[in-house]
Amino acid sequence: MVAISEAMATALQAYRLGNLVQAEWLCSQVLEQQPHMIAALHLLGAIAAQTGRLESAVKHYQTVITLDPNHFEAHGNLAVVLQDQGEWNTAAAHFQRSLRLNPSHAPTHFNAGNLALKQNQLEQAIAHYQQAIVLKPNYAKAYNNLGHALRQQGNLEAAIAQYRQAIALIPDDAQAHNNLGNALQAQGQFEAVIAHYQTALALQPGNAEVQFNLGNAFRLMEQSEQAINHYQQALTLKPDWAAVHNNLALCLQEQQQFEAAIAHFRQALALEPENADAHNNLGVAFYEMNQLEDAIEQCQQAIDLRPQFAEAHLNLSMALLAAGDYQRGLSEYEWRWDAQDLQRPSLPGAVWDGSALEGRTLLLYTEQGLGDAIQYIRYVPFLAEQSRVMVECPDNLIRLFATMPAIAQLIPQGSPLPEFDVHLPLMSLPYVLNESLATIPNRVPYLSVPEADRSQRVDQQLPVEASLDRPLSDRPFKIGIVWASVALNHPRQRKSYRNRTASLAVFMQALCPLNVELYSLQVGAHAAEIAEYGFQHRLHDLSPQLQDFAATAGAIAQLDLVISVDTAVAHLAGALAKPVWVVLPFAGDWRWLLHREDSPWYPTMRLFRQHTPGDWDGVMATVAQALALDQSRIDKSGA
Repeated sequence: MVAISEAMATALQAYRLGNLVQAEWLCSQVLEQQPHMIAALHLLGAIAAQTGRLESAVKHYQTVITLDPNHFEAHGNLAVVLQDQGEWNTAAAHFQRSLRLNPSHAPTHFNAGNLALKQNQLEQAIAHYQQAIVLKPNYAKAYNNLGHALRQQGNLEAAIAQYRQAIALIPDDAQAHNNLGNALQAQGQFEAVIAHYQTALALQPGNAEVQFNLGNAFRLMEQSEQAINHYQQALTLKPDWAAVHNNLALCLQEQQQFEAAIAHFRQALALEPENADAHNNLGVAFYEMNQLEDAIEQCQQAIDLRPQFAEAHLNLSMALLAAGDYQRGLSEYEWRWDAQDLQRPSLPGAVWDGSALEGRTLLLYTEQGLGDAIQYIRYVPFLAEQSRVMVECPDNLIRLFATMPAIAQLIPQGSPLPEFDVHLPLMSLPYVLNESLATIPNRVPYLSVPEADRSQRVDQQLPVEASLDRPLSDRPFKIGIVWASVALNHPRQRKSYRNRTASLAVFMQALCPLNVELYSLQVGAHAAEIAEYGFQHRLHDLSPQLQDFAATAGAIAQLDLVISVDTAVAHLAGALAKPVWVVLPFAGDWRWLLHREDSPWYPTMRLFRQHTPGDWDGVMATVAQALALDQSRIDKSGA
């Protein structure tokens, strides 16, 4: 008996020192003499669990429980192993049995909390972690996991407090710093986020998860180069991590390194073929390379994997529409309400489905960009033949839309709505009308300049009437320019803003050498660039007088040509039947289709496209050459 006691003491010491082979051998020797030695069987269970032999661990713990049904530690440890095997309900029963036998055992409360957390039983998990802390106030792991449960519950502030407490107890706990960084990132506290991730990385330089999280933080801060560096570090440590390949590809895509982005999206899909997000992202990358067939295929695969994937439906719609497939594309475009931060208004009455209106009152309302509203308002005259049409729109479109007699009533956005029978968002009109490329109503002008804005001069040196009555060859050629779109907050809109915004310097470098007068139709923050870059003596700033789109229409009417990036001003010039040249990025918006210099929406519009992504200099050089050629023709003709 003495020898057995000594052997068990030595086995326990070997176990604590990590010498599992010796501990296991000693236990086996003990069991040869006493086959029912509970301490040896229990320790063998712990050794088997630690070395990944879960079935063996279960057998040892079950043997202990058979010999001693009230062995609370065996119940608790068996529960942990069963949990690892995915037998959660049986594990929960053994945790409950263990806690009934010894309700004051903090580790069992901790482990029971872990199981409840996995089962998404958050209240139960929180209660177990809190009880573990009551029993063991310095239980750092319990504070950390309590933070997890509170974070999943949506209580970020409380979660952050728990993570901080875990760090206070064990300042060198890399995982706690990482977890605190994750929680702070959800609050947008990026400086603190980076600090905690970097601390975690200093404590564990080979931690791929922290490298990944740092990459995510920098990506959210739109610091793509630093994000790329951390993602690459994560892949060095863990090459087969699909999520890192996906997020690295997103950053490369932001930097317009499309071929590299596509390669990493493909790698993510090689690792996770049924990753719907990666298929969708690859589809967007193909769209931005103007590879529409591939874009359609990838977005469709994403939808096949996740039928309610709204963003993939929206991306599919844009690829189909850009390819000219309006029937499918317009149907898919109806998913935009679920894919973006669009708030579908709660309105009485029915949504109009395109059926005969028969004199009913139809309310149309704007939903997205101002250019979209200007583009789609063209349908009102047709609709007014069979109904009374009311339009709700932003204030800065009211006076412009008032020039369309077919609109029975205009309602400023946010004002009380009068009674109506049916309603529809303006951008759903092509869908309910079963539109196609061949049937787009493209008669212009369909908007005009209000009487009050016709006398607003853009040329302070010469009366407008006298200037415009003279032949083009005898007067300065007046060009209005817009070089930047409007920055908005949604990630998709911010990306669109960057894609559709050029440099004023690039515009001026291309246009200044020509014998033209330049007028800025730019409004908002970018209008200040005229003075900032010293162009005020070469470019007339009209922004002070452009208080709404009716005023902008008055200015456009006095110009010979408008040159604009893809903005509402381009749509306005086209709606007024004014010659307008639109400067497009390499992958333009769907409505401009592909490989066309004209637009089915606006007969007076000419399209100029980048030949490579981001090359504004090249496309503006093409614009300047075309403008010089047109001027030469005018000079020769004397028109």
